[in-house]
Amino acid sequence: MNKWIISLLLLLALAACGPSANAPTPTTEQPARATPTTDSSLQPGSNNTSGQGNQTGYPSLPPTPTPYPDDYPAPPPPPTPVNPYPGADAGGTETVWILHPLGQQCADTSTYKYPNQQEARADLTAAGINVLQMETEELMVCQACDCPTSTHYRAEISSADLNKALALGWTAE
Repeated sequence: MNKWIISLLLLLALAACGPSANAPTPTTEQPARATPTTDSSLQPGSNNTSGQGNQTGYPSLPPTPTPYPDDYPAPPPPPTPVNPYPGADAGGTETVWILHPLGQQCADTSTYKYPNQQEARADLTAAGINVLQMETEELMVCQACDCPTSTHYRAEISSADLNKALALGWTAE
């Protein structure tokens, strides 16, 4: 069986690579081609002095502005740019985020300094700290009785009030 396949492939290769029986043979009856003549207008870099070829300098000079007529209405003033991040300003001062854990693991919930977010905000405001944003986050912490809870209060305050917040037990991010 293998011999038949190999011999079939060999015959196929010979037939594909062998000379063609229908190969055209050149005849002397066909007239010879005339040699092309050179046309100077078709050559690259022609000496054409009309049209765009005679321009001096690129790009061209901008047009001179024309003054408006006296009775023409004045164009409106350009709009004032709007800050796309208004919360980032905070009145021209930089802001900082601070964190405080809800409490300590294995401790009674009555020992928590701030049982909810509203009391944490109220304590910061009472200390004279302007809270711009406040949120509650779940962070990864160790799993032991001396570790803080995974729930943390996160507040954005002015960087000028950072020392006051650190005195209350908050930590800067």
